[in-house]
Amino acid sequence: MTQDRGEQTFQRIVQAAGIVIDRDGYAGASTPAILRLANVSRSGFYHHFASKEDLGDEILARQHTYFQQVSEQMAAGPAPELWLQALVDISHHYTAGLLEDPVLRAAVRLSIEPGPYQTAESYAGSLGAVTGALESAREAEELQDHVEPVETARTLVGCYSGVQMLSLALAERDALHQQVSAMWSLVMPGIARPEIFARLRLGPPRSMGTSPPR
Repeated sequence: MTQDRGEQTFQRIVQAAGIVIDRDGYAGASTPAILRLANVSRSGFYHHFASKEDLGDEILARQHTYFQQVSEQMAAGPAPELWLQALVDISHHYTAGLLEDPVLRAAVRLSIEPGPYQTAESYAGSLGAVTGALESAREAEELQDHVEPVETARTLVGCYSGVQMLSLALAERDALHQQVSAMWSLVMPGIARPEIFARLRLGPPRSMGTSPPR
């Protein structure tokens, strides 16, 4: 029972931190504000986290876990009909997660704002998952000849991050799926072979949750 209460407290702190960091940024997120929102005492906080940086590490670990699951599911198979369609679907599943989960949103804000988390490590999970999908697409002969998976993954992750930053600045997160679809409509013709591009759906899947697609 004590462990259950401890886990509940831990999750409340992480969730509250996600809300505060998403709203105020890492530098602007104060520990007292997180404690008030989580309804946790200082001693309860420090029982789980030694510092705000430890809390930031946990938030970013949630994002890493998401993309690790994506990579593992792609490796486990079965192979999708089109790997590029799987990549588009992954982007929309992740978008749905951002719209619903403040912890994922906070992880994005941590990685794009100047500070301790604006590092290559913050992007390792997303770059790895996108590169893996593109490498599989190349093996399936879905890519144009000039497309190199590693460099293309960097471009795609950068484009997606830019879409996120703009939606945050313009307060237009509700239109995020539309913006992601527009991104794909612009970049995908330079990636996919024409006969593959003609088969792709660039909008979100009809049935979509926040978990990585299987």
